[in-house]
Amino acid sequence: MKIGIVGAGSAGLFAANELGKANLPDVEIKVFDQGPQVDKRYCAISEGLACAECYPCKIMAGIGGAGAYSSGILNLNENIGGNLGILCKKVGLNANDVINEIDDFFVTNGAPDNIYDPYENKEKLNELRQKCVSVDVRFIPIRQRLLGTENTPEIIKTIQEHLENDYNIQIYPNTKIYRFDEKKSLYFNNNPNGKSENFDVLLITPGRWGMLWLAENCEALGIKTFYLPLDIGVRVEIPSIIIADICEKIQRDPKFHIITPTYHDFLRTFCVNHKGYVVKENYEENIVGVNGHQFTSEGDSENSNFAFLIRQRLTSPLEDTTEYGRAISKQASILGGYKPLIQTLGDLRSGHRSRNSLIDKNPVQPTLNDTTPGDIAMAYPYRFVKDILEGLKILDKIIPGVNNDSTLIYAPEFKRSAKLIDMNAFMESKKIKNMFFAGDGAGVSRGIVGAAVTGIIAAKGIIRNITSSK
Repeated sequence: MKIGIVGAGSAGLFAANELGKANLPDVEIKVFDQGPQVDKRYCAISEGLACAECYPCKIMAGIGGAGAYSSGILNLNENIGGNLGILCKKVGLNANDVINEIDDFFVTNGAPDNIYDPYENKEKLNELRQKCVSVDVRFIPIRQRLLGTENTPEIIKTIQEHLENDYNIQIYPNTKIYRFDEKKSLYFNNNPNGKSENFDVLLITPGRWGMLWLAENCEALGIKTFYLPLDIGVRVEIPSIIIADICEKIQRDPKFHIITPTYHDFLRTFCVNHKGYVVKENYEENIVGVNGHQFTSEGDSENSNFAFLIRQRLTSPLEDTTEYGRAISKQASILGGYKPLIQTLGDLRSGHRSRNSLIDKNPVQPTLNDTTPGDIAMAYPYRFVKDILEGLKILDKIIPGVNNDSTLIYAPEFKRSAKLIDMNAFMESKKIKNMFFAGDGAGVSRGIVGAAVTGIIAAKGIIRNITSSK
């Protein structure tokens, strides 16, 4: 029996490990990964042509999924990264047990031992909670492990060697799958008569990089998909000292949830990179974006950055949140000359375009220079700009200084929601038997741990089908 896995991110790798542990007789497992579609020409560290040995280039060349390209935070909480508690309960699993198993697996394969536990400093945690409650902000305490961008390539390499050597799983990096069909065949080029391979079972886990591809393939096969909310906003860069007390003494990646006063929109902090870098990403033709990296465990930048994201649902007649987010991001990319836009918060607030001369004199100097100073309000809807300004004003009461005129704002920053695939509790297509989906690209998770949980559930579904058919 042949099992094909498309995508070697967190979902794909943990599914492969679960299948390997099952020691299924006469089963061949192959994992295919396209690799990230990012701009290899730009290096956030050297500000020039990237070399093959620096962290960004090492990561770009390998497997591991999008989580490997940021700081690699493991959120060890069933309420972060998807409805993990509900997903696990449906198949008879305890979410906390599965999350601890995932965490242990990372540590076994080289992840740092250090856990950031907000409950270890209860006095500081209670002070922060009191501040948040006083301004109607929700803080989510989470145990976290920081992999660190510089550690992730070695961790992923160790996991890959474990899967190949201990379970004889075959992994094919830099291998693009153009489509799959109802017969569970994978096609390796765009030619209808080109190379393909047939499988008895397919698990499709393309991550956010491949979510549009997955939705298109599912729709071509008549598999139902459902739109999910869009997360769009900006990346905020501030002096690291402003947030050091929280990141170093309470929680490495603090999660603040805000309801904006004018529109009552949900706004959250996400992917905090303390003493890290803002980096440019190329998502698809003519669309750029920004993300955050932290290249060492302690951080080596004078700045910290975080995503500030608005969650937006759409209703009829425009329900396509993917296309809506793409339109906004493309508009921002065009205005930036296909570079991210950068603006001081003071300029955004006063309605002025930022210029190089002002950025050069700004007290907060950008860690990403491959940008275009501009006016984000020209690219984003008024509602979103209003949400961002109101949200930072509220957040300033918890993190004094975050609402300063010198704070840097980058756009576009967006986490495009994948379309949710119509599947059963074990992540199997309701239309095509033995075709499974998992991870962020299938709309069932958000982040490294969430994707891993869904990969494990899908693998258990595959094992269940195989053993029940014998």
